[in-house]
Amino acid sequence: MPTLRLLSVLAVTIAIACGPAAAPATPSGQAKQMTVAELAAYQGADRQRILEEGAKKEGKVVWYTSLAGDIVDRHAKAFQQKYPFIKVEVFRGAENELLTKATQEIQAGQPSFDVIESQIAAISLLFDAKAMAPYFTPAAAKISDDFKTKDSGNLIRSATDRISLIAFGYNTNLIPESAVPKKLEDLLNPALAGKLHVAGTTTGQRWLGMVLNTMGAEKGKQFLAQLATQQKVKVQQVSGSALLDLIAKGEVPASFTIFKDHVDLAAQQKGAPVKWVPIEQVVGNTGQTGLALGAKNPNAALLYIDWLLGEDGVKVFHDNQYTVASDKYEFKIWVPERGKTTAEIDSDAKLWGDLFKSTFR
Repeated sequence: MPTLRLLSVLAVTIAIACGPAAAPATPSGQAKQMTVAELAAYQGADRQRILEEGAKKEGKVVWYTSLAGDIVDRHAKAFQQKYPFIKVEVFRGAENELLTKATQEIQAGQPSFDVIESQIAAISLLFDAKAMAPYFTPAAAKISDDFKTKDSGNLIRSATDRISLIAFGYNTNLIPESAVPKKLEDLLNPALAGKLHVAGTTTGQRWLGMVLNTMGAEKGKQFLAQLATQQKVKVQQVSGSALLDLIAKGEVPASFTIFKDHVDLAAQQKGAPVKWVPIEQVVGNTGQTGLALGAKNPNAALLYIDWLLGEDGVKVFHDNQYTVASDKYEFKIWVPERGKTTAEIDSDAKLWGDLFKSTFR
């Protein structure tokens, strides 16, 4: 699977070779033909009418997403209930899979996606490739600047539609409340020795990045080394979701790389003896929504973006235990990619990956 570093090079190569992506006009039945970029920026009082009329002619929207599980179909079905004249065609994949598919299509001059929902890095790389368009959506007004990438005026490049929170998850039968940590240093509690596990995927590496950001590079490295050796932390080469399954079964007592929504679903739907607590800064994996400059169904795409970021989309996320950008929190959320270029994001990923491998063995 290609790395973000490789995909970044590919994105720039595409941008140089192809130049700005051609933006198809909206259906000829509209009073005024607009390119995707013009339609995306349109804010007139008749915007909703124009989009609905155009979407009826288009008939579908193609959505690429890194979301996983039943929530993908639930979003599509709920949107189609509101707009029965628009079919949602979905391609689901991990961030690298979405980028590989999208960039290959762009390189071939045949982009097929209208809307993409994935991590900040993915949207940023596609902007580098001149494959994305800034857009206006009324839903952006309720999203703080911390969770959207602004363009010119009140246009945005992308906005956060959901946040997955990563912190301490544990089996309540195996970890007493007295040993549950409240801050990073509490992970060194002797009562937790031999009971802590860490996801060996990028989830664990991003958590490591949070430690460095919170404590500072040198102190953070010292803490991580002490944590790994003193507490005999075990690496699990599985996803955060799979690691939570092991905790729920009692095969693993606890981990500081567990997703809150996974714990909430396991506890509420399956009655699993698991809990989640925040420690220091909580790592936030954000899903961002962007619009393709070469969208073949731009009217339907903008309606879908409005819906996904608006109250209807928020309800689906909440019903599936996801946090959204407009929620209020009692703790600080740290998003590793926030405010960074693609080069900086890739540099951080390499640094954290190398340090993780040398620390947790």
